[in-house]
Amino acid sequence: MSAGLVLLACGITVPANAVIITVSDSASTSNYALSLQVGSAAGTDTVQFNVSGNNAGLTPTAVTGSPAIDISVTPVRPIIASEVARPVTLRVDSSAGLVCQSGACGSTVIPFSKISWTVSNNSGSATGDIQSGQFNGATNQQIASFNANANICSIPIIILCLGTWTYQTRNMNATRMTFRYANDTFYPAGTYRGTVYFTASME
Repeated sequence: MSAGLVLLACGITVPANAVIITVSDSASTSNYALSLQVGSAAGTDTVQFNVSGNNAGLTPTAVTGSPAIDISVTPVRPIIASEVARPVTLRVDSSAGLVCQSGACGSTVIPFSKISWTVSNNSGSATGDIQSGQFNGATNQQIASFNANANICSIPIIILCLGTWTYQTRNMNATRMTFRYANDTFYPAGTYRGTVYFTASME
């Protein structure tokens, strides 16, 4: 499953929306699902960077985009009699870059490697949650990975074990990403726009 995030630089922009996909195998009791939300639950969010005034001069500084974006990845697995790890991975595709939309920038493209992020409301690196980093312009950059372990039902006849679905204790819940434009290279004045695609998978 994937969701897009738009970045606008002036202007840079980023939109985002939620995607939910459910995958089932042939057994009615063995259903799996994976939910990915990038930004608001409905509509599209746009992260904007205003590169103007002193930031467009001879001594520019990095520009923080607004708003910050929350990322959630929630796997769902059936209750099972033994623990089997299901790796969950979150990747981004930032290969397209930020393309000139208007102004004197012509066919200029700003690479997404000029955009970095800091995170809050996240878990430590050992948990596989998103950590602070930078887009690398690749189509398949991994930014998070963790195991979605199902609750174990060792005695299936106990009433607490009855049921098909169980939410995981391991998930990524509203990890907040705040984006920054490096602003360390001179580009022609104009409005630039690009989209980063987030894709979550569960093996």
